[in-house]
Amino acid sequence: MTQLRQKMIRAMDLRNLSDHTKRAYLAAVKGLVKHYQESPEKITKEQIEDYLLYLKNEKGNAPSSCIGVLTGLRFFYQNILEKEISVDFSLPKKPRKLPTVLAKEQIWEIICAAKNLKRHLILMTTYAAGLRAGEVMRLKPEHIDSKRMLIKVEDGKGRKDRYTMLSGKLLNELRHYYRKCHPKTYLFPSSYKKSKNKPLSYWRYLIFSETILQIIKTNTACGPNIKRSYLIF
Repeated sequence: MTQLRQKMIRAMDLRNLSDHTKRAYLAAVKGLVKHYQESPEKITKEQIEDYLLYLKNEKGNAPSSCIGVLTGLRFFYQNILEKEISVDFSLPKKPRKLPTVLAKEQIWEIICAAKNLKRHLILMTTYAAGLRAGEVMRLKPEHIDSKRMLIKVEDGKGRKDRYTMLSGKLLNELRHYYRKCHPKTYLFPSSYKKSKNKPLSYWRYLIFSETILQIIKTNTACGPNIKRSYLIF
């Protein structure tokens, strides 16, 4: 590990940046250095602009992705090399379109596309409680409050805890799942024996979502209208 990389990691730790942000910032600097094959200290403002144009025009990166790279580079140059880089790279305005709204029957088709009981409940809980992928993976049995009909969400967006509503139908399904699968640590634990007391990994969730997406597109009436984002929630 180079001295500059160590210094950058230390600066990010001091600012309590998330692991995802740290990886993105490090990747931004690594990509720039790899592209020019020289130390970032020697790379000029014009070269940084050329690199962003290369990402946008030749590699086909989305403008938002290029902005993310620029943000990481700005952090590095301002906090590590103590240099200001006045690079202008703006996002084009996107047309605002209304989303496709599915009917209740179509939503139920999506949930029922998962034949495995645990996967069926993952989809149902995600939709009924309005949870993000990471939030549903971190759920524990004790987070289900049947007396107050609430679900406790720990370490949600912004690392904040919150409560969300628990529907009667979801509660009945979860009780059936609990009696059959007996989850202990996490409500939806990993299926691997070595990781049985750990939560389902995010990548397993994505693979599962992609599989369900293909089933829906092939076998359900709402298939042509379904986008990947519906299943990542």
